Amino acid sequence: MSFRAGFVTIWGRPNVGKSTFLNRVIGQKVSIVSDKPQTTRRVVKGIVNLDNAQIVFLDTPGLHTPKDRLGEIMMQEIEDTLLDVDLLCYMTDPAFQEEEERKYLEKLDGFSRPVFLVLNKKDLLEEEETESILERLGKYHAFAERLAISCTTGEGIRELLERIVAYLPENPPYYEPGIVSDAFERDIVAEIVREKVWWHVHQEVPYGVEVRVEEFKERDDLLYIRAIIYVERESHKKIVIGEGGRMIKKIGEDARRDIETQWGKKVYLDLWVKVEKNWRKRDEVLRRFGYRVK
Repeated sequence: MSFRAGFVTIWGRPNVGKSTFLNRVIGQKVSIVSDKPQTTRRVVKGIVNLDNAQIVFLDTPGLHTPKDRLGEIMMQEIEDTLLDVDLLCYMTDPAFQEEEERKYLEKLDGFSRPVFLVLNKKDLLEEEETESILERLGKYHAFAERLAISCTTGEGIRELLERIVAYLPENPPYYEPGIVSDAFERDIVAEIVREKVWWHVHQEVPYGVEVRVEEFKERDDLLYIRAIIYVERESHKKIVIGEGGRMIKKIGEDARRDIETQWGKKVYLDLWVKVEKNWRKRDEVLRRFGYRVK
């Protein structure tokens, strides 16, 4: 049997389940999730190894209208994932607004590779509703396939993977078996910490949070990690630390639990909070934080 391998971009609005889907199909967390839009900021690669194929998924930030320099960089990252990929999965959910979806689908007019329309949260819909949504959105692009899935129950995901493989070119695998992402360990840890900030801190504070891991050292059976949580204002720093340090303790406990599960060893997580004023608008800081500033 011939082996197939290729790159597949996942596009869609914020909160349609792109990162949840990626984490589910690779079997561990490489992309963070929350119920707030723009949680994902960078393109994250997740590698699915099957008996006859390797699918390299590119999880992208949610499609949006940029409001600052960071937003502009994120949208450029999203559009760059149309280059040199073999297939695109356009993911949506029952909360879609037809005019908004049409606007984003128009960006694919020049994309020559197959595009799948993937409706997530199938478990919330009756069969007739599912078919109606796929039909309504199907008129805005010549989709190669239209499928419905549920990232919560797993329904339809096996079929989606099988259909993707059928469209991939015959190629040897791009990555060695066992590799599930090309993200650095420090980056995965930073994202786990940032996810916990998004979970516990409300209002506008999480949008101005960035996390950088300064130390990542393995000491026998202990993993020592020192990370800095950057915020944009002194008032935000007080919120992240919390009264008597309760908030930063809660963030650290939840992050440490996830890191220990993923690495399989005890973790000492040393968290600090610093202010970097208006970093989302400053190219030099964005570049220092690892964003691709052009």
